[in-house]
Amino acid sequence: MNTLAITQLIWEQIQPNIDNAPDIFTSASGDVSPLALQSRLLSGLDILCPTKRRHFDHQFMLIKASDSHLMLSLLQSEIKSRLPENNTAFAYHINEHKVTLTETQNRQDNFAASDSCLAAQWVESEILFGCVRQPDDETFKLQAGLVHKANGGVLIIGLQSLLDHPMLWLRLKNMVLNREYQWFSNDDSHPLPFSIPPLPLDLRIILVGDRVSLSDLQEFDPDFYQTALYAEFEEDLFIDKEQVITDWASYLKAIAKYQNLPELDGSAYNPIMKAATRYLEDQYYFPLSPDWVNSLLSDAARYADNVINGEAIEKAIQQKDWREGYLLQRFREQIYAKQIMINTQDQIVGQINGLSVIEYPGYPKAIGEPTRLSCVVHFGDGEFIDIERKNELAGNIHSKGMMIMQSFITSEFALQHQLPFSASLVFEQSYNEVDGDSASLASLCVLMSALAEQPIDQQLAVTGSVDQFGNIQPIGGINEKIEGFYAVCKNQGLTGQQGVVIPASNSRHLCLSDEVLDAIKNEQFSIWTVEHVSEALYLLTGIEYKNKSGINLYTLIQTRIQQMLSLDRKQGGLFSKWFK
Repeated sequence: MNTLAITQLIWEQIQPNIDNAPDIFTSASGDVSPLALQSRLLSGLDILCPTKRRHFDHQFMLIKASDSHLMLSLLQSEIKSRLPENNTAFAYHINEHKVTLTETQNRQDNFAASDSCLAAQWVESEILFGCVRQPDDETFKLQAGLVHKANGGVLIIGLQSLLDHPMLWLRLKNMVLNREYQWFSNDDSHPLPFSIPPLPLDLRIILVGDRVSLSDLQEFDPDFYQTALYAEFEEDLFIDKEQVITDWASYLKAIAKYQNLPELDGSAYNPIMKAATRYLEDQYYFPLSPDWVNSLLSDAARYADNVINGEAIEKAIQQKDWREGYLLQRFREQIYAKQIMINTQDQIVGQINGLSVIEYPGYPKAIGEPTRLSCVVHFGDGEFIDIERKNELAGNIHSKGMMIMQSFITSEFALQHQLPFSASLVFEQSYNEVDGDSASLASLCVLMSALAEQPIDQQLAVTGSVDQFGNIQPIGGINEKIEGFYAVCKNQGLTGQQGVVIPASNSRHLCLSDEVLDAIKNEQFSIWTVEHVSEALYLLTGIEYKNKSGINLYTLIQTRIQQMLSLDRKQGGLFSKWFK
């Protein structure tokens, strides 16, 4: 077996490269638009808001983005910088139940546009379209809505609110396309008390929503997608050159300036970059989510004087982790008190420490935990029993991972006969539904251990998924998983031999806490990367999977299979027909 693909990571490899970041960040300017890095989105806005408007220009635009207040505000600010002052002005006059409409130049008239661009996260009928009010039997008033206040300009609306009121969307779309606002009554049993002249409408609509909301709109109104502009707010920035770091630094400063936060000091950028890598779980991307950036900088501003420095950022992150850490602490206390059994020091046949992530409803953090998997092999008809699936405690992705693992075993060891053994696998002390395929590598390794009757080193934990050829594939939640196992090892006593085995393709996703980083520096904890199940088995058992001479796991498993077949032949059992 070739063990060259096995790599023990050094501490520099488990965090982003931040050597030159402070100098680069310090030289960056915050005098840019917060949307300057959104070239595709800005291109769409150029089309929607041209310098010279023509009758055939687009009236609708869809933007895949968070419909948060900050996001809508950024879009509104960008669009207002592109549009001239809105001078659209109309006035309604009511005289003895007779209503007339006049076009005026007075911005103070009752239906004059108030701005070139307005934004609303939530709309209802009166907010969007206005209404006719009747304070008493003789008095009537017309109340303007957002469509009137933004007439001649752009109206940005959170998509989810329109999906909750689908008739509002159909009515709004019809008015914009017809370029005319028709007054209506929300109550069919109480029509309008008098005829009201329609209002000329020149309006552009931007709908902002996440992928689910956009999908719901596409299902509800599929034809609309054929004509509307579409763009996405890009949530991350690929780091392919040094200029990208400068651009991202300018973006951070622009958000801080837009939110009236203190300036950023050069020392702030190391902890910000670590937090960013951890947020995206990727050392090659920077996050562009304005809400995430604003949340981090706003929290840090509470601990800053005149500038936000590195100490303020680190304290903000520590305080946030502490505030949100109660559930994580309680869970780990169950392991520390041995209510959940995790072994981190022995050698055991048919038992392995897997790594998983738990997401509790309503809890903002993912919790990484070690999970004890066990496997029992016995004489049988080749059945692989996934106890979680048998008891309907496994999701579809988990079941898929188990089936792929079974396919590898069947292909690897099936001779000219059915496998003469059965195996059962279970997540010990797991009482909730299990899903995901990140335990398929651990399941395959523990099955191999049980078949070969060779112990697995419990000082190591394993995560990763496998394909039908035994190749190891990346998984999510890698940082939380490693930190969860480290916490248990630390509680039970660090031996210097403990660590985790992860897919090699997950190396770029690492950004571990300073405590784990120090343990790796001091050779108290290790991270190993592998590309094939044979490499993981070598680390776990100390025995090569295949070689040309000497003992190996493959030969041990084949020998045991032959022993089972030989025993069956002597007893005239299930598999004797293969040898008649």
